Amino acid sequence: MIQTQPAAAPILEQPHLLTLSEEPVLDPGTFGKPYVLNAGVADYGGSIILLSRAQAADEPSSVWMAVLEPDGLTVREASRRPVLGPGSECVVSPHGVEDVRITPMRDGRYIITANSLWPDEEHAGWWLPQIAIVQTRDFEHFDLVGFPFPGLATKNATLFPDTERPERYLLHRVQPDIWLASTLDPSLKEWPEPGHAIMKPPPELVEANFMRWIGAGSQPILTERGWFMVYHSGMWISEEHGEKLYMLWLALLDREDPYRVLARSREPIYWPLVGNSHSDEDWYSGVSFTCGALIREEELWVYVTLNDSRIHLGKMPMRTAWQMLDRPTPAGGDLAPAPV
Repeated sequence: MIQTQPAAAPILEQPHLLTLSEEPVLDPGTFGKPYVLNAGVADYGGSIILLSRAQAADEPSSVWMAVLEPDGLTVREASRRPVLGPGSECVVSPHGVEDVRITPMRDGRYIITANSLWPDEEHAGWWLPQIAIVQTRDFEHFDLVGFPFPGLATKNATLFPDTERPERYLLHRVQPDIWLASTLDPSLKEWPEPGHAIMKPPPELVEANFMRWIGAGSQPILTERGWFMVYHSGMWISEEHGEKLYMLWLALLDREDPYRVLARSREPIYWPLVGNSHSDEDWYSGVSFTCGALIREEELWVYVTLNDSRIHLGKMPMRTAWQMLDRPTPAGGDLAPAPV
């Protein structure tokens, strides 16, 4: 039973605003792995590329590629070996690589941000997540750029597409907040500072045990109104048993100054149906997560992972998304911008 305050619990009784495909786009049969989850997405050459985490529970995570038809649902081709992580030509970390986001750049590169796992030297048996940056131009050859914040426990990173401004911006998660960092280095190898928090869980939702931590979901998408993105929140169902609930929300950042949060949705656009959507084949219950989204003719497409086991395509009208972002930002959700 989810323990939340009455003010927060009714949200979970409302209809989902994001409508998911009846059948998964990627499932265990796609790559021959029991768990398929958390795919970054990119438009490339008239097709849609998904870079998805795929693994068995007893092996390191790695990233596999699927090429989709323009409908966003039909798999045209699936890789037979990983493209990132153990078993690939771009290993990044032998201990695991996962949860990538893909960002197109004006020079033709696609920048891939990933969680890489390393042994925690201070805590035996624990893993230290590190952001890794990888680049490709053709989704056949992948090159490691580097690790922007070595030694810092951070994950859920995503790069902003470059603009005419000299700064390059990177969102990442230092528990429990979303941080923003910047660099003037176009190669993305040098990041002077990890930045600071620009989005925090609103205090009233923390107190209600409805939003304990947040992190980036999709890559930022530039629109006329600003940088649009889907982000995730996490809460405890049972901290004693390690059971969590992940939900998806919307946010809008200023086009010229992404340190400035313009709006956040007051309700989630999707959450898992705890107790109803779990099967013996699922890895975990209570999880809805994303690493990638697209905007198609005024329709939002979100590639949603359910229960860390399969990926569906979720859709909603952008009209609905903008209506959600026209409401005031939750109290405590927007921090004053600070110098880079």
